[in-house]
Amino acid sequence: MSDVDQFYARVRNIKRVGVAFFVLTVLAWFVLRNWHDALNGLLLGEVGGAYVVYSMIRQGHLRDRLQGRALFASGMSGMFTRLAVLATIMVVAVKTPQVSPYMALVGYMLGFVLVFVGLIGFVRNQKRFFK
Repeated sequence: MSDVDQFYARVRNIKRVGVAFFVLTVLAWFVLRNWHDALNGLLLGEVGGAYVVYSMIRQGHLRDRLQGRALFASGMSGMFTRLAVLATIMVVAVKTPQVSPYMALVGYMLGFVLVFVGLIGFVRNQKRFFK
């Protein structure tokens, strides 16, 4: 299996784990009636976290040989859109009753955690990074 195939396998696993977290949160929302405020915030944050996973993976320039200023501009635009999504989620969480803004932030950060933890094993397998 090539490096690219291993990378895509990791990306598929990251997406599966993200969907599993979302499904578990929805199930918990139906079961835990006393925790609706926290779970509403977590669901809102997980939607933003899904955008984080999407933007970090879709803006990775694996095969297009993008370099220099264009790569920098792509990274900056991705960072700006993720910041805009975070601001939107926090404003909606603060303005909407029965939504915990803290849990919305936790759900949003879960997207970053999934990407970083999911790709740690891939980087460790790459011998060229540790020479």
